[in-house]
Amino acid sequence: MKVLIAGCGYLGKALGKDLAASGAVVWGLRRDPLALKSLELVGIKPFKADLLRPESLTQLPEVECLVFCQAPSKNDDTQGTYYEATRNLIEAFHLKRPKKIILISSTGVYGASDGSWVDEETRPEDADYLSQEAGARAKILLETEDLILSGLIPSTVFRLGGIYGPRRNRLNLIKAGKMKPSFSNIYSNRIHVDDAVSGIKLLMEKGKPGEIYLGVDDEPATENQFYSWIYEKLSLAKPSDSKKTNENDRASNKRCSNKKIKQLGMKFKYPTFREGYSGLLAEIGIYR
Repeated sequence: MKVLIAGCGYLGKALGKDLAASGAVVWGLRRDPLALKSLELVGIKPFKADLLRPESLTQLPEVECLVFCQAPSKNDDTQGTYYEATRNLIEAFHLKRPKKIILISSTGVYGASDGSWVDEETRPEDADYLSQEAGARAKILLETEDLILSGLIPSTVFRLGGIYGPRRNRLNLIKAGKMKPSFSNIYSNRIHVDDAVSGIKLLMEKGKPGEIYLGVDDEPATENQFYSWIYEKLSLAKPSDSKKTNENDRASNKRCSNKKIKQLGMKFKYPTFREGYSGLLAEIGIYR
């Protein structure tokens, strides 16, 4: 199989490394030359291009699957990073026609604030977006999803919860006292990077064109449940003023269901944050 991963960052690199190890030919599209060099080390063919400069997309390789995995950096425009970049790459592929496109989106398109369950049938446009910034980002993501799903190339959308894993888990910051987390009753939804990769591979094989799938683990957890567990494992005392930090009725607060992708055959290596973070704690020498 030949695959192009557009926006080959934390998740894209993990996906590309896995695919390349299994024999696929994988290109990773990045605009940063330094980032491109790191891709070669894990078996990914670097392809330098800027998704906001169509003239840089004229020599794209012919592939069977195209994975959109871009995320805005600190100074990037969200509209450009998602919608315009996606449109430019689709137009650049109009003659090459890959067999499938997978768009990595976010569960952030849901604006529920009451801890209710949401799934693929929940209409994000009916949600009460809780801040101007979150609402604007969600709107752009939904427009990008529509762009992908309404195109001529069979496409699937994968809305992921918060991705964590090696080098993305905040454990050292918490351990060093450099981060003061919230211990509120607001729910968050997570997925380990390894399971996110497995989900994308499953969608490459079995995902139905025109469908949306949620990528989250089995157990949405409140910030209090999550950080209380982390603090116990790190043998840290909970801050005395931590009970309801940052808790208010303007925060996104929802529980995402993974029922649909599990029905497709998804098997989670880390079904809850406890399994996922136990391994990460072991990496920094914590065994409890």
